[in-house]
Amino acid sequence: MKMTLHRALAQRKTTKARIKKEIMTATFIETTVGTSGKVKGTPVGEVEKNIQGAYDRILALLGNYKKLSMAINEANNGIGGDTEHLHTVDFHGGKATLSGILVTQEALHYRQQLVDELTEQLVNVKNQVSRSEADVEKRCDLFLASMGGGDKSKLSAADIDAYSKNFHQNNDLKLVDPLGLEKLIDQLKEQNEALDVECDSKISEINALTQIDVDLG
Repeated sequence: MKMTLHRALAQRKTTKARIKKEIMTATFIETTVGTSGKVKGTPVGEVEKNIQGAYDRILALLGNYKKLSMAINEANNGIGGDTEHLHTVDFHGGKATLSGILVTQEALHYRQQLVDELTEQLVNVKNQVSRSEADVEKRCDLFLASMGGGDKSKLSAADIDAYSKNFHQNNDLKLVDPLGLEKLIDQLKEQNEALDVECDSKISEINALTQIDVDLG
């Protein structure tokens, strides 16, 4: 779509603010208790849909930010659709100018912010589940004792197994993780690191081969 440079700059500024806000306010993982099928009163299916939607919105914003930055950079450098003899290199499965590579490297900063937030939420929720496991185990022992008339040892092994299984099914804290955060974080880290290395490599290559004229007095 066609737009003025002024509008593109304004839209990039707005997109940048939205990226930061979405990353900081989105929930990427949740927990549910037992077989309740709900997260704080909301059906698990709806929560999973919201998590996926938030992640997809951020990816779309990141893509738009890069496109806007690329177009603005090209306009500022006088590069248009009919510009000839552009110095490009093979980059990320295509061709790119030095300015395009620099834009890609700058956009990586926001992708890393996303990875950091995903990692923090995963760690926090895992810690929450770990603390809950200890609490549920204590409560289960009390429950078993009550079922044995105050003495857990009065129950048979079969009864203890059945009661324990039922108690944990109804009380254990379980992850609601539609994105599969552990695997996703590893994938994003690998992608970001590989792209950053490629950016550095191509920038060095271009700088080493490009000659400029400088009139030094």
